[in-house]
Amino acid sequence: MKIRENFRSSVKSLFHNKLRSFLTMLGIIIGIFSVIMLTSIGEGIKRQVTSQVESLGANLLYVFPGKVDIGHRNGKSKLGVRSDGMGPGQNTLTYDDVLALKGRKNIAAVTGFYNAVDRLDELKIFVSTTGVDEDSFHISNLELRYGSFFTKKERLDKARVAVIGDQANKELFKGRNSLGKTFKLNGKDYKVVGVLKYKKPENMGPSGEDLNVKIYLPITEVIARQKEKNISQITVKATSAEDIKPLEKTIRQTLLKNHREVDFTVLKQQDMLNAINNILSILTAGLGGIAAISLLVGGIGIMNIMLVSVTERTREIGVRKAIGATRRDILVQFLIESVFLSIIGGLLGLAAGISGAKLLPSAFPIIHTAISIPAVIIALLFALLVGIFFGVYPATKAARLDPIEALRSE
Repeated sequence: MKIRENFRSSVKSLFHNKLRSFLTMLGIIIGIFSVIMLTSIGEGIKRQVTSQVESLGANLLYVFPGKVDIGHRNGKSKLGVRSDGMGPGQNTLTYDDVLALKGRKNIAAVTGFYNAVDRLDELKIFVSTTGVDEDSFHISNLELRYGSFFTKKERLDKARVAVIGDQANKELFKGRNSLGKTFKLNGKDYKVVGVLKYKKPENMGPSGEDLNVKIYLPITEVIARQKEKNISQITVKATSAEDIKPLEKTIRQTLLKNHREVDFTVLKQQDMLNAINNILSILTAGLGGIAAISLLVGGIGIMNIMLVSVTERTREIGVRKAIGATRRDILVQFLIESVFLSIIGGLLGLAAGISGAKLLPSAFPIIHTAISIPAVIIALLFALLVGIFFGVYPATKAARLDPIEALRSE
């Protein structure tokens, strides 16, 4: 029989049992849907983080405590901790390091970060506060709704002033103009000098923190009341992207005057971006791999139904062989049925996955999705291979049936 006739016969057989065919495809549909959805979420997160980091400009350098290596193996960025045991979690930086860098050549701005947990008396809860200096707001490209950022004098005076996010202002002052008003942290009054503009979820910070609930305090004030004096990070803004390389050397030389050894790491923005993208790519691939397991389950379902179909159609196979159909004809027909189920299921799953990926951000604005074309192609190819792989055995079993024994079958 010709391929066209085999195809027509296969489709007719599948449409004869519409419900069973659909239920058989369901495993493939769910599998493709899961792969597309999860890889889209992973790709969306990757693009969002990349966009946020790049929006800060290409002239940033980050200084972290401890020794962190970012190497390249086989063209891929690799983030790791040095073998000497000095990890990124060991604080070795102080605000004196920040002060030592201020005013240096090629540095437009430099700030340190100190993350603390304080009791917010009005709401009777503990909140995360961040100690920064006047340069931080310019480096982070934060925008004010009203008021002003900290001044150098307020930083030097260790003033109890605060710049708060839009949501923090709503919870503390019911969204009213809070400029000059006070709130209590750990029983002490802090005056609001500025309120930040509302940030949409897609415009959150590079690390994913919600800027709308942030409470920024002068870093000197925060450090003064903490037992632990070391800061978590230093961010340096170069005067231009061309100054990054010489500035990297300047930072190391300057900080070494305050440190006995190189117990810190200087990373360029591209280093950070490469490391983040590498981690997110692995995460996305892992999510896609987990979802692909359901495709295998769908493939087993196809094989199971095809075996049942062979048993039910034994007499039909015998008749076809008796009138001249070859083993190859029978093999091709059942293989076409298996692949057809897999491909149609794959296309339906693809349509559902793309629709779901586009609709998900509408229901959950904080979630970002982006359709990955390679993931779509791989998923459809995988569906095709599943149909072939799990259809070979039933098709071979049907092709090997003895026509005389098959005709005797009831």
